Amino acid sequence: MDKNQLLKKIRDAGVIGAGGAGFPAYKKLDARVDHIIANGAECEPLLYKDRETMIQAKEELFAGLEIMQNITGAKQVTIALKEKNRDVVKGFNEFITRYGFNTFINRDVYPAGDEYVLVYEITGKRIPPGGIPLQVGCVVNNTETIVNIARAVKDIPVTAKFITITGAVKNPLTTIVPVGISFDDCIQIAGGLTTEHPAVLTGGAMMGGVEFDLSLPITKTTGGLIILPDDHYLVKKKTAPQETYARIGHGQCDQCSMCTELCPRYLLGYPIEPHKVMRSLQMTGKAKERVSLWAQYCCECNICTFIACPEGLDPKSICVDAKKLLKENNLSRTEEELESLFHPVHPSRQAREVPIATVYQRLGLKAYDRHAPFVENHFMPEQVNISLNYHVGTPAVPVVKTGDRVKKGRVIGIVPEDQLGCPVHASIDGAVTRIDEREIQIKAN
Repeated sequence: MDKNQLLKKIRDAGVIGAGGAGFPAYKKLDARVDHIIANGAECEPLLYKDRETMIQAKEELFAGLEIMQNITGAKQVTIALKEKNRDVVKGFNEFITRYGFNTFINRDVYPAGDEYVLVYEITGKRIPPGGIPLQVGCVVNNTETIVNIARAVKDIPVTAKFITITGAVKNPLTTIVPVGISFDDCIQIAGGLTTEHPAVLTGGAMMGGVEFDLSLPITKTTGGLIILPDDHYLVKKKTAPQETYARIGHGQCDQCSMCTELCPRYLLGYPIEPHKVMRSLQMTGKAKERVSLWAQYCCECNICTFIACPEGLDPKSICVDAKKLLKENNLSRTEEELESLFHPVHPSRQAREVPIATVYQRLGLKAYDRHAPFVENHFMPEQVNISLNYHVGTPAVPVVKTGDRVKKGRVIGIVPEDQLGCPVHASIDGAVTRIDEREIQIKAN
């Protein structure tokens, strides 16, 4: 099978980045590179999705990496993990020998799974500011994405998701669920709630969003559900209105610069300095725009907000607001500015990395630090809601109508082949009961 045939199979199977970004895998692989990196570092605390993917589907992981190598011509392949998952490597020995791939074990720090960090740690190269790994000859994919690539070549579309369900639930676990299953159904799989008033962190404690609607669906990019009481510190911090965090930041920031000194991108030499962005709260007009440029390369990891700031302020959200201002006004650094501001890696970088144990303590998560082992489940949801636009690019267009009966794996939404995007598939057998611009609902037989 040639490169174009493989890429078409990957597209037709609906493979997108399963780690959260949702970028169509076929497009990322349509390149010649030197190095493929399988990202199993699992950046976020409490989640075990990547660990269990590597354990439960290791044959497909290695098969997927070989497919990626054949497509891209990469000479090197590295599987990246964290120290806490060193034991997983023992299960790789046979495959490592067979395929000649490498493993890289990073420290138990946050954000070890950031692709900028991984590429630097593994290759010694730095991705250009605002750039992508391809610019330094690398492709980085989440381990589950790679498993889905192996399945795609066998004409198995993406209809299910590895996911960790943890926090305020009776039985934290990692399992496989149909795409489109509701948060509430996932919570039932985990034995139900242990809090009367739940909030759901989607995708992770540090970078994930907050949802209160338990009817929302799992998408191809959902890595985990962390259930917390709605009065938990993290929930309150993440849902504070812009008026509140901006007003407090305006009055209390003393420019100590700790947010900058612990910023992982700053420590890698990138022109991001959150403490300078905090100054923008005192400014208007052109001065505010110029200071906002120090936010342009913020990766929104939240170390500044949840770990660094001694005043409990929210530099990350101020940076997000600043980036929005830059986008609205079409502002960015000039090439000359970037050349002068892109500094060497900070000599104290490793000493300033944030241990995961510190993250648990600072975020009030120690009570929820429970293993979430893999558990097979046979739960069949009464309905699923399949998202049409949870990938980067053009949303899928429905090719079914209300009342149609569909089988698991059938294409229900397509993206024109000349546009970036992937088709979506039914994740259960059933009847189409609702279609709108966002999703297709299927009720089980």
